[in-house]
Amino acid sequence: MNSLREEISTTLNIYNRNYTEYTKCLIRGREILIDGRPEEKIRQLFIYFFVNKSGLFPNEIDIKVESNNHDLELYQTVKNKYFKPYHPPLMIVEVKREEEDLQNHQEQIERYLKKSGSEIGILYNYHEIIVYKKKDTVFTSHYLNSLKDIPPLILQSSNKLEKDILEFEKAVNGSFNSFIYLVKKYGEYKLNTITFRLKGEQLPISGTFFESQDHQVNYLKNGKKRQSLNSQDFEKLVSIIY
Repeated sequence: MNSLREEISTTLNIYNRNYTEYTKCLIRGREILIDGRPEEKIRQLFIYFFVNKSGLFPNEIDIKVESNNHDLELYQTVKNKYFKPYHPPLMIVEVKREEEDLQNHQEQIERYLKKSGSEIGILYNYHEIIVYKKKDTVFTSHYLNSLKDIPPLILQSSNKLEKDILEFEKAVNGSFNSFIYLVKKYGEYKLNTITFRLKGEQLPISGTFFESQDHQVNYLKNGKKRQSLNSQDFEKLVSIIY
């Protein structure tokens, strides 16, 4: 097994300027100082793997760096520009320096998962990888053998969103039942704006704060007036946007 120094020197494109080491972040697309920043080196190795070796980027996952105070967040790539509701990250990754005891950071990663709504967290220090999974309020954890064990976890999680994409497509084609399913999941608050068409109306309608019961849906139209519709009124869903 390569040492961390060997892995960095053979994997990352490191260059010196004024006796200081830099590399270019493959996600941020800008120069990153790595001299004296051991955690940044670990993060860049993680990014390199996902960009070049995981087979998931960019078609299946999107990666955000230093987002919401997290070292890395992984999201499912948005493939339909009309279906962009808020989703928590598929995975939150916290990187630590090589000699760091990952067990000391269990409380940190569990706190991040609770707050974000994400179900999978990773602690990584190059030598060890611990994955944390959250279901309801229960956490489980175990060690992974290598970074190659992470993509299958991501695919399992992203498959849960495929049902919603299929329901969105049905609602776009006029399915009121699919529309009900989606407004219950994404329309309860102001977080997402849901746009749809009613029969006989020339312009689409945008709403928030949806409530549904049987075959009737109540909503706040354009943030101002409470309205309602039923299955006979509904023509098609247009978009769900965060």
